[in-house]
Parts: sequence; structure tokens; C-alpha cells
Amino acid sequence: MPGLTKCLTQISSALVLWMVHATVIACLDEQSLKSLADKEMQYMLQRIPPAFADAVADQQVSGSMSVTTTQPCQIHWQLQLPAADLAEAHALLQADPAKQIMLAAQGYQVPETTDNQADFSLDAASLQPLHRDTLQTAPLGKLRASVELMYAMLTQARADAVSTPKPWTGADQQALKQTCQQRYHADDMTQACDCYALGLAQKYSYRQVRYNHYLLINPYAFATGNGAAYKQLDKALQATCGLQTLK
Repeated sequence: MPGLTKCLTQISSALVLWMVHATVIACLDEQSLKSLADKEMQYMLQRIPPAFADAVADQQVSGSMSVTTTQPCQIHWQLQLPAADLAEAHALLQADPAKQIMLAAQGYQVPETTDNQADFSLDAASLQPLHRDTLQTAPLGKLRASVELMYAMLTQARADAVSTPKPWTGADQQALKQTCQQRYHADDMTQACDCYALGLAQKYSYRQVRYNHYLLINPYAFATGNGAAYKQLDKALQATCGLQTLK
């Protein structure tokens, strides 16, 4: 039986080593970490108002994942935000102390630094953060909420910013015309949407159009008072260009 015992011991040791190796791979595989970081960024892009997407498009935002412990699998999320956006958001809050106090009382705050970090536990089976770590009381949930607040404020403020409109690119015009075709009806859609896009481009940059559209479809954001001038122009252009809202 000594031979059998030795064999079972070797099998057991090999199994333990395999389990440890599998755990380490689940936590340390670079491709898995990159995929996890991409998923987190996509989550934020889908949830956070459009000024955030523009900061990402301008390569001013970056994020990366690393492992802190392997058993259980603990992940460190590091998110870099642009200093200019932070300064603008804090200036908006300082100009409205009542809003700053109200948000703080509700547990909301704008990020303080460009380097933002949060640790969370990973469900190795689904490669998703554990639910408890997505709550606003947890570091990851708090970071998500603070970034969302910051870019909601920036989206609202920039929607009404008065400046010389930046010329639209061909891609901008095409994207707006596609949106026009999805939202409206006209006897001649090509001519009507060309008219609509031209009217908006004379007053707003394409990014501002996206910001204002976000305000229009989010009642709470529009209730802040931002976007009123855009809404008036939008209605006027619908009438001038012969557009009717789809039911």
C-alpha cells in the first residue's frame, strides 16, 4: 500500500498545484485584465453623460486594471481623468455653494484628483465585479458615481456655452442626419435633414448638439434650465425644415 499512498499523494499535490495555477491565471492573465478594463470603460461610456465620451475620444481619459491578491481575486482599478475637466467641474460647484452642500449631503462628490483608484472583488466565473462592490458605498461604486456626477455637470454647462461653433466634419453631419431620420418624418427626408443639420451647425458645435439632445431626453437634466435655447431652436427648425416627430 505504500506505493498507492505515494501515488495518491502525488495526485493530490498535482491537483492542488493545478487549482492554484488556475486561480493565479484567472487573476493575473494580462488579456483578462485588459478585457475587464475595457468592460468597465464601456459600462461608464454607456451610463455617463456624453462629455465623458468626448474626453475618452480625445484620449484624455485612461484606465487600467491590476491584481492586488489572487485568493480571493482582488482587482485594482486606476482611472486617469483630465485636469482641465476637474478644474471646470470644481469651478461650477464653487459658483453654486447650495448645490455643493446638497450633493455632499446626499453622498455625492466630484473627484478631487486626476488619479482615481478603487479596489474590488472579482467574480472569477463571470469576470464581473461583485454586486456589493458596485454599490455607491463601496469604492468602485463611489468612483463610478463621482465621475458620472462630474460629467453630468460638464455636459449641462457646455450645452449652453456661448462660442463660435466649431466647423462640423463630414462624419458629424452624417451622424446628425442619421439621428434626424430616426427621430423625424418629412416628405423629402434628405432635403429636410440637410436643412435641420445646417440650422444647428450655425449655432452649435456638433458636440453641443449631442449634449443638448442628452438634456432633452433626460427630464432631470433638462429641469436644471440648461438647454432651453436649444429646445426653442430645435422646434423652430422642425417647422422651417418640414419635419414631424415620429410617434
